[in-house]
This record gives sequence, structure tokens and C-alpha cells, in this order.
Amino acid sequence: MSKQVLYVGIDVGCEELWVSVPGMKPKKFEHSKRGIRSLYNWAEKTAGDDQLHFCMEATGVYSISVASQMVSECQALVSIVNPAQIAAYGRVQMKRSKTDQLDAEVIRAYAESQKPVVWKPAPKSLQQLSALVTQSDAIKDCLGQWHNRHHAQEFMLDLPDEVKKTQRAIERSLKTQLKKIETAIANLCAQESTLAQQVALLCTIPGVADKSAVKLLAYGQNWLTETSAKALTAYAGLAPHHYQSGTSVRGKSRIDKRGNSKLRKTLYMPALVAVSHNPILKKFYQRLLNNGKPKKLALVAAMRKLLLISRAMLIAKKPFNPQYSH
Repeated sequence: MSKQVLYVGIDVGCEELWVSVPGMKPKKFEHSKRGIRSLYNWAEKTAGDDQLHFCMEATGVYSISVASQMVSECQALVSIVNPAQIAAYGRVQMKRSKTDQLDAEVIRAYAESQKPVVWKPAPKSLQQLSALVTQSDAIKDCLGQWHNRHHAQEFMLDLPDEVKKTQRAIERSLKTQLKKIETAIANLCAQESTLAQQVALLCTIPGVADKSAVKLLAYGQNWLTETSAKALTAYAGLAPHHYQSGTSVRGKSRIDKRGNSKLRKTLYMPALVAVSHNPILKKFYQRLLNNGKPKKLALVAAMRKLLLISRAMLIAKKPFNPQYSH
């Protein structure tokens, strides 16, 4: 006889965890390894013979840290849900107030109603790749800002020598750190056979080079291979968002950008190259243009198709086939 499922809602903060179980007031725990262990033990006692299923909003590293510990140490069932879904559910339930305690109750009610899918942590190598690529992009952004400062300073009269020296030192330091991170990324991809194989597969796609392949894996994570094409498209923020109603409302269709902007940005340049040099995407792109679609919309569609081609190749573990057509 299968166990009953007891859903537990967790509102994750950087210092506190508010937890809601049916029939009890929300309880607060410290956001720490000890606090997470205490949270699980308390919920387990409350559940009795029922199967626990924890649910929380996606809050970056904060929710990942809680979920990872629960899965690795407690073998718990965990779901991580898009905050927009929780917010929309709260509005439907006419929740007019917002506190951490109420948020935990709304998350639990959402889980009981919608029964979200179970979250699985990404392999360690993929988590490390994501951290390295994220750090690399952050350093590049910072370096770009200092380059702009350097350019602006060239127009300043009587600039103090101390400013010039610190400017050069900071730029030099950032370049050194960036080189270290890029070396670490290359070493990780060379040492981990699965990553090496996946990068090599993605590089067989005309338009996708080494750096784009690495970033695609880093930002795509498990979504690339363990979710449906529809879920992956939504995760990347490339799902079409239509605005039509009856005969009078005919709003312009757009993409729903409530997704991973870094993954979307990663796809832009490869898709731009692919619509000229990739036989499948070139034909697809031209067909959209011939049907009267704007160039920007056609390129977004090409980005979405490139993402789904990458997904299919990674799942099948086969290189790009220019003869294949959906």
C-alpha cells in the first residue's frame, strides 16, 4: 500500500527558513546545515508514516543549498518552483498580505494542489562548471566597466598619478584572475569525460564553438537533458507569449522572458551565425522570413530551435546531422 504524501512548504531566506506543514503554525529554523537537519527531523516527526515532499521557490544559491542538503543527507523529495508560479497562485487564493510565514503556507498549498515534479541536483562536475563560467562572466563584466573608466579618464585633465596607477593595477589583476578561471574551465572540461564528450558534440553544430558550448552546458544544467522540450524552452525564456482575446484584442506576440537570461544570451551569437552557415537553421530562418516574420522574431525562433537541437543531440549522444529535419 503506497504512502500518503505530506507536502511541506519552505520559504527560503538567506538567514531564516520558515516551514509550513498542514494543521500547524509555520515554524522558523536557522538557514544553516544544523538548521536544515533540524527542519527535516521536525517535519519527519510531524509526518508520521506519511512520505515527505518539500517544496520551495527558486532563490538561486539559497534554495539550492537547502535542496542539495536534503537530497544528499536525508534522501528527501524536493521541488524547486519558479517564484512567478507561487506568486500567481497566491493571487488566485486572494492572499492580500505577504510575510515569510504566509509565503511558506502559500508554497505548501501550491505543492498540494499542483504536485510539482521532483528536483534532482546537477552532477558535481556540472555544478563546478556553472560556478566557473558564472565567475568568468562576472569578471568580464567588471573588466568592461574598468575599461570604460579608463577611456573616460583619458579626457580628464591633470589626472592624478595614483588614479592612473590603480587603474592599471586593477585591470591587470582582473585579466590575471580571468586567465586563471578560463584555465580552470579548460582543465575541468578536459578531465571530466562526460563534459568533454558533450562539448565535442555541441561543437559539431555549425555556429557553436567551444566557448558557446561550455556556456550552454553551464547555464542549461540538467534542464538540457532531463526535462521536456517545452519545459526547457520555458526555462530559457524563449516560449512565445501571445496576447489575444476574442475579435478585438490582437496584441503583439512576444517571447516570455521569465527564464534564464544568461542561457538566452548564450544562444544569441551562435544562432546569428547558424542562420547563415547551419543548413537546418538557415532553411528554417529563411522560411520564416519568406512568410513575413520580422527578422528579430525569426532569430528568436532560430535560438529556440538551436536549443532544442542541442537537447536532442545531448540526449541521443550523437553529433549534428545536417540531413536531419524535424
